[in-house]
Amino acid sequence: MLFRSAAQKASDEIYQTSGADQFFAWFNRGSSLVGLNDYYGGSVAYDEAYRLYPSIPEKDRPYRITWYQTGPYYAYYYAGRYQDVYDLATQTITTARKPYLEESFYWRAKASIMIGDQPGAISDLCESLDYHPEFAPSVYELSLLGVYTCP
Repeated sequence: MLFRSAAQKASDEIYQTSGADQFFAWFNRGSSLVGLNDYYGGSVAYDEAYRLYPSIPEKDRPYRITWYQTGPYYAYYYAGRYQDVYDLATQTITTARKPYLEESFYWRAKASIMIGDQPGAISDLCESLDYHPEFAPSVYELSLLGVYTCP
């Protein structure tokens, strides 16, 4: 019930706001839909948020949002949009001063697996463990690939 109510509130805000506020309304709608396991709907909402992103003055852009919010990764991945996961993770990693975002390396690895780049996936999973040793999702994905120690 909570996610449904949040999705409705975000939907209402989309038509009552503009600029950065409208970006956040679309982003929040995406996050709420992911919470409802509506990954396709979430991916469409995130698309709209990212479509608005360039119109936000550069100094006001929330470039760190995917450092803390992983909803877009879930939406794009479970909607089968693996290249979008890969591209978003790459963009997120490159905006960090230090590439210490283990979740972004993890999601880029998952996308890499799905697009057929197992060596790239292993590299990213190991990179995520450099920044967060024993990060359970990365350890698990490596085990599925038959890798138990990183080079």
